[in-house]
Amino acid sequence: MKSLGRQIIESLIFSIILCGIVLSLQQIEMEKSLIHPQIWSIMIFSALLGIVVAAIAQWALTSFDAQSRPNIFIGLTVLRMLLSMIFIGAVLFIGLEERVLWVANFFVVYLFYLVFEIYTILSNLRAISGEGENQ
Repeated sequence: MKSLGRQIIESLIFSIILCGIVLSLQQIEMEKSLIHPQIWSIMIFSALLGIVVAAIAQWALTSFDAQSRPNIFIGLTVLRMLLSMIFIGAVLFIGLEERVLWVANFFVVYLFYLVFEIYTILSNLRAISGEGENQ
């Protein structure tokens, strides 16, 4: 199983790579931009949420038995979705230009982080199952 520090470093590296992709997409000259000017609020929220989810997952993996691990991962995915919905609702309630573009950008970033989280979970499960086989 990966340590919390390593998971946070991997999450930060993933966030930096995603920021690089966003920056490069912002440089493309088009009639209508694909990237909302407020994309950075989405990136910061997603990065912080990713680190929080990794910390909770690490704590849960060390605190609970193996039977409850699938429930923990489902719960973390639901937590991520609920917090994301609250964030979207708050930003849209405050007011924002080009709402559809912002929401589309949010869900693209959300899906990237979700795929990264699933990859991390699977790699942790492989490590845990490998530890169980070696005992």
